Formats: sequence, structure tokens, C-alpha cells
Amino acid sequence: MKVKPALAASLILSGMLFITALYSLLLQPDPEKVSIFWQAGLAADMILIIGSYLFSRAASLKTVPFLALDAVICSAVLYLVYSGIIHAGFIIRRPLGMGASFDYTFFLPLLFLVCSLLCIKDALNIIYGYSARGREALVFLTVRMSAILSLLLLGGILLVIVYKGIWVINWEFLTQPHRRLGQAGGISTAIMGSFWMVIGAMIVSSPLGIGAAIYLHEYSRSQRLNRLITIAVSCLNGVPSVVFGLFGLAFLVRFFGVSLLSGSIILGLINIPTIILTCQEALKSVPNSLREGSMALGATKWQTIKKVVLPSSMPGILTGVIMGVAKASGETAPIMWTAVT
Repeated sequence: MKVKPALAASLILSGMLFITALYSLLLQPDPEKVSIFWQAGLAADMILIIGSYLFSRAASLKTVPFLALDAVICSAVLYLVYSGIIHAGFIIRRPLGMGASFDYTFFLPLLFLVCSLLCIKDALNIIYGYSARGREALVFLTVRMSAILSLLLLGGILLVIVYKGIWVINWEFLTQPHRRLGQAGGISTAIMGSFWMVIGAMIVSSPLGIGAAIYLHEYSRSQRLNRLITIAVSCLNGVPSVVFGLFGLAFLVRFFGVSLLSGSIILGLINIPTIILTCQEALKSVPNSLREGSMALGATKWQTIKKVVLPSSMPGILTGVIMGVAKASGETAPIMWTAVT
């Protein structure tokens, strides 16, 4: 399909507006430097879209309201910015009782981000003549942008962390303990504490979780017992970590005190349901023909599990263990009550 130069230029301008506005939302630099570019780009984009619409076959009384509404929204944004209503000191405090504040660095790029999406929608509608193909293209673009946005959010988070943190990372920061409640010093104690806490949690949870999964899938023949244990494990997997922290504070701290051992045990208990459920799925993926072939060759039940089932399901089991490591390293509430001194 041939696209007219005006519409192609409109899509390019809209894409540039979208990318720069999204970048400004993620990193939140001062948008004053690019505000003029946004205003000029949006005005030029509207002129290109309206001009292309007037000279296209899509112009009709049925389609005018859709374009007119988007033009009014974009014009209102341009007026708010150009007239100075939205300025560097602009802030909205606690809208709708949310308790949050939205300032100029958030509100301005958000408005131009919305306008860029409206311009992209209008350009595609004009290209496809407001037909079913145009709606299909819009849906496809929306789905694709949702997938891309998830990657951009992850990349934006990593970029912000690296951009704002790379300047303070040095050898002293990585090797020195913290001082003055974290206001000075380094993060060596946090690194070592997290490392040994996760190691202890894996020592507690991995044998229990893998063993329970092997029993449920390979040895147990009672469907009622399997269903009961699976429901209990699923419920345990949904228990908030704060509840585990209270349990550790009430029972483990009485015997072991606030220590690395108490924290490791409570983190191990948190990880057990995740490892059991993941390992069960890994064991289910092993074909029964492998088990039957091993048994036909004279192997015992345990030999079949050890030599055939576990090696075949090892990638899934390792996935469960890695998920347990990630979950243990991210928990905070149980550690504050059982291991932080």
C-alpha cells in the first residue's frame, strides 16, 4: 500500500513525539528543553493529518466527528502549554484523594504522549479509509505497542538504576559496611547478609520441596491425599510473607534469637511451596514410556527416579530452585523480624 508523503511524515513526527515523551516520563529530565519541539511537532502533525484528511477519500460526515474530537484534544493541550497554564511550577496535589502529587515533569510528557497516540490513530485511519482493515491495523499496533512497552518499562527501570547509580559505585561502596543507618559507608554487609541468607534458605527448602514433589508424583497413589496436599501447598504459596515473619518472630526467635539461622529457616519455609509446585510440573513433563522402559529392564522404583526421571526433569527442577532464590532474595518483612539486628 502506497502511503502519501504527508501521512508518512505525520507518522514519523508522531513516532518521535511518542519516543521522546516516553523517554521523558521514564527518566524525568527537565521537559522545558523539549517543550518547544513537542509543541511545534504536534502542531505540524495536526496540520498534516487534517490536510491529508480533507484531500482523502475518507472524508465524510460519518468520520468527521472522530477526527474533530482528536483535533480538539490536541489543540487544548497546545493551548494549555503555550498559554503558560501548564508551566514549570505546575503541580496537582492529591487528585481524587489519592494522596499523590503530579508535577510538570510528569504531566507535560504524559499529555504529549497521549496526543502522539491520537495522531498515530488518525493517520492510520486515513490511510485505511476508516475501514475494517484500519481497525485491524490499530488493534495490531496496540497489541504490539503493549509488548514493546513492557520491554521499555523493564529497560527504563534498569536504565534509571544504572544512570543514577553508576556514579556512586566504587570499590569502597562495594566493600565497606554501612554507617549511620545507611547514610554513609557501603553495602558489603547487605551483600554478604543476602548471600548467606539465600544459601541457608535453599539448604532448608530445596531438599524438602524436591522430596515432597517426588513423593506426590512418583510414590503416592491416593488421589484424595494428593489433592489435599496440593490444595494445602497452593494455599501456603498465597500466604503473605508478613504472616511468615510473624510466625518466625513468635516461634523461631524464641529458640534461635534474631539471627541468620532464624531468617534462613523462615525464608526456606516461604520457598517450599514454590519449589514443590514447580518440581511437580517438571516431573509431569517426563513421559511415562521412559519410566515403563526403565522398569521393564529390571530397575527398581528408586533407580528409575534417580537415573531416568530426575535427569529428564532437571531443567524444570532447576527453574523452581532459581525461582526460589529470586523469591528469597526479594523478601523483606520476614527478615526485619527474624534476622535484622
